[in-house]
Amino acid sequence: MRILVDENLDSEDLMARLRKAGHHIETCPKALDDASIWRYAQDNALVVLTANPADFESLASATSPHHGLLLVYGEGVPRTQMRTADIAGAVEFVRTILGDQLDGQILNLNSWRRAR
Repeated sequence: MRILVDENLDSEDLMARLRKAGHHIETCPKALDDASIWRYAQDNALVVLTANPADFESLASATSPHHGLLLVYGEGVPRTQMRTADIAGAVEFVRTILGDQLDGQILNLNSWRRAR
């Protein structure tokens, strides 16, 4: 899968896990606004992976077609927060079920998390 990881999820551990699984991973410069990140992803056929659901959901809803959006929602209980292993595992589960092309899809990765 071709993925643009938003700065709010940009960690060496997550990047390494996704690359090891065979994904093409890109990031954007820090402090780039959401609309510019979204535009870059669409221009380069990248799925956006973010923990900023509200802003990116509205961008995706206003863009038809788009290359896909993977959302990580914060949870009120710290022990149930998605860790990098959870996020990488959820991305793999999505790929197993839906494949590498997520055109038009907006997916909540929290619901694709495997049981611990």
